[in-house]
Amino acid sequence: MIPNARTLAVAGAAAAAVLVWFGLQTRSPGAVTVPAPPGPPAGAAVPLHAAVGNTGCMSAACHGNSAAKALSGTFDASTWEGSGTCWAARDPHTRAYSLLTDKPMRPVRATAAQIMERMHSPVPATEDARCLACHSNPALAARDSKDPHVVALRQEGVGCESCHGNASGWLRPHTTWKADTKAEYAAAGMTPLFDVGDRAATCLGCHVGAPADPERGIAVRDMNHDMIAAGHPRLNFDFAEFHRELPKHWQEKERTASGPKPRGPEFDARLWLVGRVAQAEAACMLLASRADRAKAGDPRTPWPELAEFNCAACHHDLPEPWRSEPAARGDRPLGALKWQTIWPVTAGAEFGAVRPVVTAMQRARPAGYGEIGPLAHQSAAKLSELRQNLVGAADADLVSRSRQAFVGGVGGNPEWDTDGQVLWGLAALQRSRLIDRPAGEFDRAFDAVRRRDWASARPLLDALARP
Repeated sequence: MIPNARTLAVAGAAAAAVLVWFGLQTRSPGAVTVPAPPGPPAGAAVPLHAAVGNTGCMSAACHGNSAAKALSGTFDASTWEGSGTCWAARDPHTRAYSLLTDKPMRPVRATAAQIMERMHSPVPATEDARCLACHSNPALAARDSKDPHVVALRQEGVGCESCHGNASGWLRPHTTWKADTKAEYAAAGMTPLFDVGDRAATCLGCHVGAPADPERGIAVRDMNHDMIAAGHPRLNFDFAEFHRELPKHWQEKERTASGPKPRGPEFDARLWLVGRVAQAEAACMLLASRADRAKAGDPRTPWPELAEFNCAACHHDLPEPWRSEPAARGDRPLGALKWQTIWPVTAGAEFGAVRPVVTAMQRARPAGYGEIGPLAHQSAAKLSELRQNLVGAADADLVSRSRQAFVGGVGGNPEWDTDGQVLWGLAALQRSRLIDRPAGEFDRAFDAVRRRDWASARPLLDALARP
């Protein structure tokens, strides 16, 4: 068989990518050259917020310079010069698209082909908007799957524009901006990721899900129970913890104040608390979207959507009776499913914005889509306001609120999700050095939570969290 031009082009791009990767593994990291995708058809109109592709950012004069310092953990005012190189060398998001193909770049329990077969999908994952919306630039998921320009851009995975926004409106202007103002970002279509609240919301668009955004051309992002049952891993996310694990390609600094300054010691606690509120906001927005789509008769949106609920509400060991005891159920009727856990937001009275949703979803018969839709929209709006307030909160106020979550905030007999989320929060407080306590006290608290020994864990958490 004689290969056609497209086959040769794809093979050449793949070979170049392999050479780039191999070079980064065997020498000191420097500039990365990423093959340019084919451009749009001649004469085609380019909208204001069109995708440009990673190559628009990767030249040596922009973000494709040496990343040696960043890759070794040193960040300074020149980090931006090699941020694209750093991303290409280490960021796990570069592998996102490969998971939709028959050659995933990391181990998987179920391949995309197996998942799509079990879901009876008429198209492969590389052409299904439900998959592309989070495994590539979400703004390209709903586009024509056969357009070679779009196909090439999707194959870049979750790249620069997936998080920063399509670059055609800001690629040139952002090099001359004198201040990092949200107004300039919004006008040009660039996401202000220097704001940790917007940063969290951007991550959560895929790591929880999000409604469609027709203005930006973004398809709905909804990884539901059908996908989980077919083999897709469930989404298990904590913004502060994932942020810690992500290889940094930027210098972290405060830019929402008057002039850039280094982040203070409370930053990890800020990431944690803002991230928890942003996650509850994202969950309410997705719930509202599911309700709206179910009300409109969308055949892909059953009601109730089982992915809304805590997995262990159904998937648990039957011989253990503690889940039916009043201490574990709280105000839930016997037999009612527990809504998803976003500790401490869904657990405490302090976060009243989400309580109407929790109460309605945890009735013996969960609320119908006609009732829950407006409630979820209202809760999301209130949580969005709270998120923005926390971003601008003084350090002392943020410290107080972060600590307060641990003082009597773990009631009943918590299930597995709460266990893990308490550990993530405790780790964030320890990293932020907000609590002046011997390391041994943290170790004992971690150990008690891991063993699910809550009789010992509660007083330890209370002692650590009190000033």
